[in-house]
Amino acid sequence: ASSSSGFSLFTGGQEPSRLDDLNPEDIESIEIVKGPAAATLYGTEAANGVVRITTRRGSAGETRWNVWVEQGLVQEPNDYPLNFAGLDADAGNLSEFCLLDFEASGLCTQDGISSYQVLHDPAATPFDDGTRRQIGASLTGGADWINYYLSAEFEGEDGPYKLPAPDRALLDERGIRINETVERPQQLDRVSLRANLNAQVARTLNLALRTGFLSSDLSFTGNDNNSFGFLPSAFFGGAFPDRPNDAWGFQRPAELFGRDLFQRIERFTGSATANWNPLEFLSGRATIGMDYTSRKDQSFFPRDLGVPGQSNLGRRDNNFFDIFQYTLDASGSASFDLTDQVSSKTSVGAQYFRNLFTGTNAWGIDIVNGASSIGVAAETFSSESTTESKTLGVFIEQQFGLNDRLFVTGAIRADDNSAFGKDFDLIYYPKLSLSWLASEETFFPQIPGLDQLRFRGAWGRSGLQPGSTAALRTLDADAITDPTDNTISGVSIGEIGNALLEPEQSSEIELGFDADALNGRLGLEFTYYNKKSTDALIEIPLSPSLGASADRWVNIGEVRNRGFEAAINTTPVDTDPVRWDIAFSGSINENELLTLGEGIEPIGSQTRFVPGFPLGGQWARPIVSFADADGNNIITDDELVIGDTLEYIGSGLPERQLSITSSVTLFDRLRVYALVDHRGDYIAYNNTERFRCRFRLCRALVDRTTPLDDQARAVASLFHPSQTVWGYMEEADFWKLREVSLTFFVPAVWSQRIGAERATITLTGRNLGTWTDYTGMDPEINWNGSNDNFGVSEFLTQPPLRYWTLRFNVSF
Repeated sequence: ASSSSGFSLFTGGQEPSRLDDLNPEDIESIEIVKGPAAATLYGTEAANGVVRITTRRGSAGETRWNVWVEQGLVQEPNDYPLNFAGLDADAGNLSEFCLLDFEASGLCTQDGISSYQVLHDPAATPFDDGTRRQIGASLTGGADWINYYLSAEFEGEDGPYKLPAPDRALLDERGIRINETVERPQQLDRVSLRANLNAQVARTLNLALRTGFLSSDLSFTGNDNNSFGFLPSAFFGGAFPDRPNDAWGFQRPAELFGRDLFQRIERFTGSATANWNPLEFLSGRATIGMDYTSRKDQSFFPRDLGVPGQSNLGRRDNNFFDIFQYTLDASGSASFDLTDQVSSKTSVGAQYFRNLFTGTNAWGIDIVNGASSIGVAAETFSSESTTESKTLGVFIEQQFGLNDRLFVTGAIRADDNSAFGKDFDLIYYPKLSLSWLASEETFFPQIPGLDQLRFRGAWGRSGLQPGSTAALRTLDADAITDPTDNTISGVSIGEIGNALLEPEQSSEIELGFDADALNGRLGLEFTYYNKKSTDALIEIPLSPSLGASADRWVNIGEVRNRGFEAAINTTPVDTDPVRWDIAFSGSINENELLTLGEGIEPIGSQTRFVPGFPLGGQWARPIVSFADADGNNIITDDELVIGDTLEYIGSGLPERQLSITSSVTLFDRLRVYALVDHRGDYIAYNNTERFRCRFRLCRALVDRTTPLDDQARAVASLFHPSQTVWGYMEEADFWKLREVSLTFFVPAVWSQRIGAERATITLTGRNLGTWTDYTGMDPEINWNGSNDNFGVSEFLTQPPLRYWTLRFNVSF
């Protein structure tokens, strides 16, 4: 799958993901390749594991149809914080900023509190139930020598936003046309097609062709750290329900929705695979693939929309990108029985990956009312960009087996990558693994209930490549005025680069076992891992006196990750009327930065890289103590004690994870399914509430009934001489009910009336509940999307939406 996610224009932290381009109906399996096993297969791209997705293939037999139709609701279920204002008794309604701190200082006397949140006002809120629709079909069949899988699907979605009635007049006054996008600013229309063919062209040769095409149109609003989003405008708006003109802080929905944000994707994926078995002991496999994405990012500000800066003159951005990913993978294996007990398998292979990203950006400013084209802009600008990376890897692997129970495998891979510095050459990744099916040994004791027990262990090295251009020194074009006032072209240093840059290297050991018991009703998996990364890729700051980039990537430091992963699958009840399946999967991870390298000081201020602590740990000056010394239920800055030095608060990433899935089937007619997730042992930064307090709108600064610890953190972040965000760095442990579904299996006599072999009806709810002590909007959301790898920071970010869908599946 292509990693060409993102949006090239400012939207805050939100971004589309190209993983959403894959139609779940077309997926046959999802495999997570991790640890030493990934080193031989993927080398320099395998340090963090690889997700391998395989699409469906056909099967010989009569043509079989599967048709599905889905309809649903998209809802905004979240409870947003109220805006507060304290009324001054001495000024009547003329002053509304009688804060607790001001009252404690004698500057005002509070005579009441007003609170309001426009997002909760039915007459003014932009929230309105959206809709979801999906219809698709697939067919599979073929003969012994050729078979096929074909599918087509249309998906549409309108987000839970609608232009409020009071805002229609505002757009009419400004001559802005209320089209479908303005009326419903978040919309998705997507069409996906797939054709997979398999042909046995000769006794020894099989060919497989897999192709997919996607066309997607997405329009959306700004969000996340974005003054063009409606959450900031609502969070920093008025606190009085009788003042509708003051309800919104920066902009009204009419102004926000009038801005057009749009992305169009045309994506083709294709691969051809040949499997050749010329001899019984010899096999070969070759795959060539291409993933091409054509992407258009568009933004438009109508003139006089009320946005700050030049955009208020009218602005259009059109950015076009072509993204190519090429893959060539070839391997061969020879298998022999060396003796009756010993088998041998030798494999060799080579891989080539090429990623190419090209783009053209164009924008125009000062566009007259009623127009929307760059061609009529008074000023126009353009730029180009190209990024390319290549990887070439070769490997050899040898496996020996003893009695089909004990297997020992050794391998080595060599990689070269264009992102490596010019002074760095090949890198080698060795691997050694062992697997022992102990329960099949004649001397293994017979344990009641145990069906199978396998022990496994592995050691290997893998790598993480630098960014495509991180090693390169780049130049920036500059306009220079000479002494005679003539403008000439010049250049300056852009990125410093690093000719010695190499991949981050990881060495990992894994030990574990797999067990099946109770005639298949209980399955256990357990893995312990210990991974050490050297030459860690870290971006360090540079001196401004260099006159170039502010930082550059270097290989310094060592990092250790160790922990446990476990999974339990069991069927506690398996009778004719009732079957209950339940599965647990979880992990505990301990991350530690061992060293940054000689002479390197800790990096960062709040999210810091400090030896002896987790990568990206959260730090701040602590609130040592606070007390309401005068008994007035108000915390002031002189009642706080704040530490002088930064202290570690906790990891910015969950160190404990658990997922529970359960399904109950009744009388082979009704199935209830649920998914619950838990994340724990991490810190989330509630920056939204801290920022609201900065605007003097949070409860903690206005209402004396606010708990003292909430008051203390607000005062500490604003009024104390040693300002600290310590109080807003919160424990974020949570449990979430991700999904519940109810499936009815239609009796055969009913489905046969419409000529169907079988049919199901499924009602599903997603994002149904969260249980947490975190006081912000949601303990998972991150204002910077996937770009922040070391922490969770909520900043004006909308929590997940809730979905209700009803789906019909019919097979013919």
